Amino acid sequence: MRRKIGKRILAGLLASVMAFGLCPLSTVRAATDLTREDFEELVSAYAVSKDALGYETYIAQAPQQWPDAVITVDAAEFARYEEGNESAQPQIFGDFQGMEGDSVLTSENSLIEYEFTVSEPGLYNLSVLYYPVPGKNSAIQRSVFLDGQLPYDELSLVEFPRIWRMDVAETQANEEGITLRNWVKDNQGNDLKPASVEVPAWIDGGLYDSEGYVNGELSLYLTEGEHTIPLTGLREPMLLRSLTLRNSVAPRSYEQVKQEWDAQGAAVTSGQTVRIEAENAARSSSQMLYAQQDQSSPAVYPASPKELLNNTIGGNSWRLNGQWIEWDFEVPQSGYYNIALFARQNFVKGIYISRKITIDGVAPFAEMEDYGFTYSSGWRKEVLSDDAGSPYSFYLEAGPHTIRMEVVLGEFAGVISDVQDCVTQ
Repeated sequence: MRRKIGKRILAGLLASVMAFGLCPLSTVRAATDLTREDFEELVSAYAVSKDALGYETYIAQAPQQWPDAVITVDAAEFARYEEGNESAQPQIFGDFQGMEGDSVLTSENSLIEYEFTVSEPGLYNLSVLYYPVPGKNSAIQRSVFLDGQLPYDELSLVEFPRIWRMDVAETQANEEGITLRNWVKDNQGNDLKPASVEVPAWIDGGLYDSEGYVNGELSLYLTEGEHTIPLTGLREPMLLRSLTLRNSVAPRSYEQVKQEWDAQGAAVTSGQTVRIEAENAARSSSQMLYAQQDQSSPAVYPASPKELLNNTIGGNSWRLNGQWIEWDFEVPQSGYYNIALFARQNFVKGIYISRKITIDGVAPFAEMEDYGFTYSSGWRKEVLSDDAGSPYSFYLEAGPHTIRMEVVLGEFAGVISDVQDCVTQ
């Protein structure tokens, strides 16, 4: 949901940014015999070059073609692999953790390069099917190149998250039927901070701007013919299964999706309520996202006049672009549901903060790609609604589901990016 706040401020900032002009295209030529050290020097030189290209300029200058073709490259079919600046043979794992086929283990100081052929020129999104093998508990970082060059600045550092959960006992329902966790307590009856444990799984991860200035996946323009994609390790090992170049379908508006649901016979549910305690999150992208204690209001459940109880999650720890939290839930009956949150956004005054909301891995409609929460000093119940205040209806099939909320910069991303580029120049 895009709140109509600060439009004049946005327009003024954009006008100021446009006055500075834009950076020209990079003139770095393709090469296939560069070492890992060469790629590192390329990134370093690019970072201080006046000719450095940002993603928005790159996209604006590329032909606006979005092919339907899908190109998949098996990770085990790499053209070359190096560790440091020496040729090496990576470890190959067959049928690892339920994933059929061979996977390649790449170290944090590796260079792995893939060759592929494009028959339909145009802009493609690159996704990587990977498994976050044990390392130093940090997000995985890689630099991504195309044909021996860095297409634009944002690909100099791309992050691939790990998956975490709170290490606590199983949940149980209290006398009111509300599901709560059995938190570890101290000798005074206070809930202790839960430890975080990694729960690795296969992840199909796209390329995103690590600074968050670009909404959505980063794209690459590919001409017809042969190409190479080298990946250089910056931090943490990573197990690769495949690379895929494709274009996803843009999410449709709520009006379009609702019309389709109605045409398929979706009906409004009656008397059904599914309550999820936010502190009972199933998974998150960061160790810093864990259950916290809030005593500012007795309306925050659970509450106690004597003990400190874990009853919230997020807050100031949940502010970095790309951080996400997800919850598992189950609905008893197929049909339309409204989604309401008991939340507080008391960190940013005058504007809103944004979250991307997905259900079962997909944003139900375009408005959930960037939903804004305005400032409020206190806790409030907020039903996900349009600009006119009409609640959105979400069609859910009976059974288990997962809802995720991810930090995004929303419509402020472009403004912040342009200002940052000007400051850098």
